[in-house]
Amino acid sequence: MRISREHSNAAAQAVYRYTADTLGKSRDPESCDAVSRRATAAIDAEFAAARAAGARIACAAGCAFCCHLRVGVLPHEAVALWRHLRAGLPRNEAAEIERRIRENAGRIDGMTAAEHRAANIPCAFLRDGRCSAYEVRPAACAAYHSLSRERCERSFNHPHDVGTAKNSRPALRTLQAFGDAVLGAARAGLEDAGLASAEAELHQSLRALLEDPRAIPSLPEGNPCPESC
Repeated sequence: MRISREHSNAAAQAVYRYTADTLGKSRDPESCDAVSRRATAAIDAEFAAARAAGARIACAAGCAFCCHLRVGVLPHEAVALWRHLRAGLPRNEAAEIERRIRENAGRIDGMTAAEHRAANIPCAFLRDGRCSAYEVRPAACAAYHSLSRERCERSFNHPHDVGTAKNSRPALRTLQAFGDAVLGAARAGLEDAGLASAEAELHQSLRALLEDPRAIPSLPEGNPCPESC
C-alpha cells in the first residue's frame, strides 16, 4: 500500500493544529485526553485503510508481545492515561494497575534503556492479554505493527536479540512513516502550545503524575482531580 505525501502531510497538519489549538486554550486532563485520542484516531484510520487495501498486518486482539516493549509517551499522553486510571476504570482494577506502574517504574529506575528493552516487562495496563487503556493508548503503541506474528514471538522469546537482524520486525514503511509524521505533528503542536515535547518512559511518567498530580499545569493545588477528569 502506498500513502501519498500529500495525504500524510494533511493528516499530520490536522493533528498539529488540533494539538496546538486545544492545549493552547486548556491543559486540563480532558483536553490532554482529547488530543491523545485525535492522534491515535488518525493512525487507526490509516491502518484500517491499509487492511481494506489488502495489507497483511498481523496485529490482532490477544496478541500482546509488543506490550512488553519499552514505550515512550508524550506529556499529554501520560496525562490521558492518568485520567483513564482516575475515571475510566473500576476502582479495584485501577488500584492494581497503579501498583504495577510503581513496581515497573522502580525496576526500570535501575536499568539502562537497553536493559529495559531486553527485560520483557509487561505493561502495567496489560490485562489478560489485552490493553485495558486501549482507547487512550499512546500514539507510539497505535503506530507499532508487524507483518509477522512469528517474528514478534521470536523477539519476545529472545529479548536479548532485540535491535539485531535476528529480531527484525517486518512492517510497512508507509505506515511507519505515517505514524512518525503524526507523532512529529503532535510534538510540534505541544511546542506551539508552550508545553514540553520530550518523550519519557511510560511507567516513570505515570508514577510522577500519581505522586504529584500538580505536575499537570492546569490542576490547582489541593484539587488534583476535578469532577471533569
